[in-house]
Amino acid sequence: MSFEEFQSALAVVAHPDDVESLCGGLVALLRANGARVAYALLTSGDKGSADPRADPHQVAARREAEQLAAAHLIGINEVTFLRWPDGEVADDPATRAAIAQEIRRTQPDLLLTFDPWHPYAFHNDHRQCGFAALAAAMTLARHPGPPNNAPPHTPHAAWLFSTPRPNQYADIATVMDQKIAIRQAHASQMSDLETLARSFRERAANTGKPYGLALAETYREVRFPRDSSVVARLESEA
Repeated sequence: MSFEEFQSALAVVAHPDDVESLCGGLVALLRANGARVAYALLTSGDKGSADPRADPHQVAARREAEQLAAAHLIGINEVTFLRWPDGEVADDPATRAAIAQEIRRTQPDLLLTFDPWHPYAFHNDHRQCGFAALAAAMTLARHPGPPNNAPPHTPHAAWLFSTPRPNQYADIATVMDQKIAIRQAHASQMSDLETLARSFRERAANTGKPYGLALAETYREVRFPRDSSVVARLESEA
């Protein structure tokens, strides 16, 4: 399934700058192709400061402003901050319910989130975010619910980033400058703009080599069953 087939997407991430760092190229391609894209951020990154004396509320406010600015650069206006405490994301009923609400509200064809099965994903917020997003899409969002008893919705597929087992790639050569620009909007999370741009290009170049591409991002695609009997069988076998 090529990304061009998706007309809408929801990125569920743990922190401001996760989208820009990990799937910013694909998001820029989706927008260039006319797709509607929304973000749901579980935290506002209130612990994202090197200064241990920094006020978490001020840190979070700055990081939310940076995220909104980055989204605006590529024409994304749907950004939801769920404001869970940074570093405390959990795959629990409350988190799943909040994500399911965003899925019902935005009705995405594509779900973008972390690959929670990455064996070396040391940041637990990332792993828990991936588990919760997939669980919400597979179970809760299949039923009506908030907001306003919204109809059920299941995305066609999830593309998981930060994956060691990719089966999809995105050629991001045409949007590499945009990816760097939206990441640079998160000024509080960098010290050297030139180093960041160079490292992004080097990583994208290394990712693209196996595919014969100059610059690329890779993903693990998983498709959600559309038939309720298939869902029931999968759940019974779990």
